[in-house]
Amino acid sequence: MFKMNWEKNDSQLLLPEKTIYKMVKKAFPEQKLASYKRIPEGCANLNIKIDMEDSTSHILRIYIHDNDAAIREKNLGTLLKDKIPIPLTFYVGEIDGYTFAITKLLPGRHLGSFLLGNVPYDIEAIMYDAGKILSNIISYSFNTSGFFDKNLNVISGSASIEKLSAHIEECLSNQNVIAVLGLEKIEDASNFINQNKHLFPDENERYLVHGDFDPANILVDKTNDKCHISGILDWEFAFSGSYLWDVANMLRYAHKMPPAFQNCFILGLTDGGLQLPENWNSTIDLLNLTSLLDCLKRSDAEKKPIQCSDIRDLINYILSKYS
Repeated sequence: MFKMNWEKNDSQLLLPEKTIYKMVKKAFPEQKLASYKRIPEGCANLNIKIDMEDSTSHILRIYIHDNDAAIREKNLGTLLKDKIPIPLTFYVGEIDGYTFAITKLLPGRHLGSFLLGNVPYDIEAIMYDAGKILSNIISYSFNTSGFFDKNLNVISGSASIEKLSAHIEECLSNQNVIAVLGLEKIEDASNFINQNKHLFPDENERYLVHGDFDPANILVDKTNDKCHISGILDWEFAFSGSYLWDVANMLRYAHKMPPAFQNCFILGLTDGGLQLPENWNSTIDLLNLTSLLDCLKRSDAEKKPIQCSDIRDLINYILSKYS
């Protein structure tokens, strides 16, 4: 649940130790690396906690798929630092063909580990905090919708409903998707999308969207025995569009959590000034189905059976609500 057990990318395991030392040396030429430890969370990129001999610690982040994401995350940190708990980037460089960044180490544990663990926590306070933070993210908007270049310029317009529908149909015809879901579920998904595509968000919305806003990318810390969100991580998928994409991400596993998980999150959003549209529940089901099919299309059922099984279960749950 919350992608906590999803298989990691094989490329993460191939980074030589000497490359890690060279990256740290390039960023901190006057300091020495004392130790490092890979952080298991994260499916897209490789994150390593580095401890220096001067007793400072940082995060070494290696970008596996999108080199421009390093500068993009650096610029988003500068933009959001006064309103969002976000790790600031100190250094961006390239070594041995890998683009990497050195970022601030924020305190806390991933929200997913709180939700799935045995440590007592205040789910109402945490989820309310998450809703308020998302309302702050939404307060940033751009001139148009679409994906960002590394300098946060929107380089492409948002996908129209027709393009989204066409992409979904492409996913549904993918052999891996068919193998995981089966033809009956493929037909159910296609019917659901065709009947509800009018519920896709307005393609002209241009709010800042995190793109992967879920417990796997949220840090929680305790101060005076009170839980609070200490960091929003992994902004490489950020874009300009509808905030409902982030709402959908956060609530993807809500059916497996206590009611306070969703209720307090929504309360934080509305107290932050957001008014959810009519039929928003159905819209986030449509968006989650879209994202899950896209993810399944790009997955390998043999190499990532846990991930594919989880995606199948989520898709089956969404479709079961409308059967």
